Amino acid sequence: MKRKRSMIALLAAVVLLAGLYVYLANRPQNNEQADKQPIIEISQLDLEKVIRLTLRNENTPEELVFEKHTREVEEQEEPGSDENEQPQIETFWVNAKPYEVELAQSKVTDLARSFSSLNADMLVEEQPQDLSIYGLDQPVATGTAQLEDGTRVTLHLGNKTAAGSTWYLMKEGDPRVFTVANHHGQRLSSSWSEFRSKDLPEIDTMNLTYMHLSAEGRKDIEIRMNENLLDEELTFGVNLYSLTKPYKRYKGANSRKLGEMLESLAGLKIREFVEDHPEDYSQYGLDQPKLHFVVKDETTTLDLSFGHSLDDGTIYFKTGDSDGVYLMEETAMAFLDVEPFELSDKFALMVNIDDVDRITLEGRGRRHTMRIIRTTVEPEEEGEEEEEVETYFLDEKQVEEDPFKKFYQRLIGIVVDAEKEHTAAGGTPELKITYHLNKGKQRNATLELYPYDADFYSLVLDGDMESEFLVYRKQPEWVFETLDDLIAGRMDE
Repeated sequence: MKRKRSMIALLAAVVLLAGLYVYLANRPQNNEQADKQPIIEISQLDLEKVIRLTLRNENTPEELVFEKHTREVEEQEEPGSDENEQPQIETFWVNAKPYEVELAQSKVTDLARSFSSLNADMLVEEQPQDLSIYGLDQPVATGTAQLEDGTRVTLHLGNKTAAGSTWYLMKEGDPRVFTVANHHGQRLSSSWSEFRSKDLPEIDTMNLTYMHLSAEGRKDIEIRMNENLLDEELTFGVNLYSLTKPYKRYKGANSRKLGEMLESLAGLKIREFVEDHPEDYSQYGLDQPKLHFVVKDETTTLDLSFGHSLDDGTIYFKTGDSDGVYLMEETAMAFLDVEPFELSDKFALMVNIDDVDRITLEGRGRRHTMRIIRTTVEPEEEGEEEEEVETYFLDEKQVEEDPFKKFYQRLIGIVVDAEKEHTAAGGTPELKITYHLNKGKQRNATLELYPYDADFYSLVLDGDMESEFLVYRKQPEWVFETLDDLIAGRMDE
């Protein structure tokens, strides 16, 4: 009996499912499909053939005119390329009125799209009697697109609808009133500044060649790529970049800190356009800027001057290639609040070993001499190059290359621990190192450490007692400890 009831229940379920399938297969289309309205085209143009745009609205005191221009794209020739190949041409927009500025190309192209592909959200009224209820008796914006063949399409923008997501709009020559999507209304009501590029010249940070920073109450900072320095200047620095100001002797640039600064360049942007051709820069603090920053790569220069700060967290600035005054978020240029000591390496005196023939070391009643003898060995077989062989001596006793160079690293590894301008005390230095050079006008370079206080020595370079730096007192001790290890043959232990 139970088995019979189960079979009846199963059969009933199959019948129910079959009926449901028939209903779904034959049901009428849903309301969304049945009620779908046909697309109402207002303006359909070939975007590529739009060559001129004009715009006037309540946010643009003067009429804006954008014209499409063309230019040849400069391309690097590749091996095997066809010299007769046609050059590549690109199009771009320029601002013909009120005067030419750098444009945000995508913003102007978006405006052109509102003419080339404009559909109505809804047809509101076919024969309106009172345009004022839509704000179209005195449109808030009027724009015109012109094609290559002279065809013109003019759009009049009215008020925003009560829904807040659409705008009223009419096309000239068509009596109907439509609503259009919000982005079309925003484009037609945009101010001039919204079409302008807020980007500053882009620096190729991988090919930096120069940087300069000057500010009120601070020393000037100048950094140069070492390829632009003379060989004799490179004797005292092996970094890719050298800090050429403010110190008396060039110092290597701190690559980590410099890298952080270069990464921050991308944040420098125009927030607002203030005045394009001011007659008086003093109102912005730009007649005597409080900070001036210049950075260059092989082809581009970014030159910025900063003036007064405002209570809203912005700061006035201008570029070196324009009269215009702009606003920037002050936090974006916070990385320029940097001291020279942060940007320099900390080596007290860095001398390339290839430029050294002899070193004398004096202090604590001791005197030692280190020498490098370089001899040229003629090649044994024809076609081979000459070989330079170096022999190392300490107090006229030959030593192995590795221990000698390890001690040399200790000497040039003396670092400065603080920046302080002062006159060093006289008397006998705790440590004096003299490098006898084999090239350049300056054939001797000296480092001396004079007592300053309980924690530091004054660093004196080349006998200039006007010191700029302090050295921790433990460092001479480390030098003499390493020297004793070299003498005793313990350098490899």
